[in-house]
Amino acid sequence: MDGNKDEAMKCIGIAKEAIASGNKERALKFIGIAQRLNHNLSVDDLLAACKNLDSANSTPSNGKNHATSNSVNSESVEGVNKEPSYTEEHVQVVRNIKRNTDYYEILGVSKTCSVEEVKKAYRKLSLKVHPDKNKAPGSEEAFKKVSKAFKCLSDDNSRRHYDQTGYVEGDEYNQQYNVRRRRTGHNMYHDEFDADEIFRSFFAQSDMFRTAQMYRTRRAGAAGGQPTGGGGGGGTSPNLMLLLQLLPFLLIILLACLPFSEPEYSLQRNYTYQFSKMTKEYGVEFYVKSSDFDQKYPLGTPARSNIENGVIKEYKNMLWRYCNVEMQRRSWSRNLPTPHCDKLESFGVA
Repeated sequence: MDGNKDEAMKCIGIAKEAIASGNKERALKFIGIAQRLNHNLSVDDLLAACKNLDSANSTPSNGKNHATSNSVNSESVEGVNKEPSYTEEHVQVVRNIKRNTDYYEILGVSKTCSVEEVKKAYRKLSLKVHPDKNKAPGSEEAFKKVSKAFKCLSDDNSRRHYDQTGYVEGDEYNQQYNVRRRRTGHNMYHDEFDADEIFRSFFAQSDMFRTAQMYRTRRAGAAGGQPTGGGGGGGTSPNLMLLLQLLPFLLIILLACLPFSEPEYSLQRNYTYQFSKMTKEYGVEFYVKSSDFDQKYPLGTPARSNIENGVIKEYKNMLWRYCNVEMQRRSWSRNLPTPHCDKLESFGVA
């Protein structure tokens, strides 16, 4: 809600500039947007100023006033060109994305969807909220949110961890207790997260919006203002630049061709691991992919023992992480329970 109030005040500022330049239509447009973003905002004085513009335009004009009117109109047109407009649909798309915190709801897919469905949803939604196309307030934050949801759900390991814990791997403590939260309105993103890089990689660096212009700008900055053509003394050839741009995609294709095997078990039931099993020692429940797991790994065999030892070790690590969080909370209030620490003690870990 605070973000909407800030954006509403920005719209009020734009409306005041439009009134000062005599552009009533633009002023009314941004007054309406500000009211939709913050219903408690008082805009009576701005509406009265717009009415005064009508009365001023209806007065008889001589040659001097006519010249002044032309000057005002030219400034208004220039202002419109400098600040692209956006539609109510743009505002609504951004608002819906910022309202949701669940990655599946952000992309509009189900929890049992395939990777192809995730890619399809990202392709459609990222084009709607890309800051170069959607100029609505908050579009950049919405674009980052969509990109992070796609990055998590398109990777099997990240998606599995997210399904089990509800957090991106490594972020559960920060997101639960608001540690290291940024104060810029982008609370759920790290500084090193690059949504534009994901967008360029997904669309294979095609000429989406200003991609080509952005790369030309970076090349000029990297060369220190020197020409980048083949005739320059320290220039880089176009073929080499093209190869450097294609190198990440070649690596992705190479990694995709390498053999990949999923883990044999999971501590949480999900769309891949449906069949429940239990370790012989400590009785830790885990889930496997196939009903013939016992035939493939019979009880008492070294292979089965290795899997169950891995289950117990991973379960202890999970208990240890959550126990640390509980002890941190315990330092705030001694009455809070520590169920994960109690379970960890049953494994003989102090």
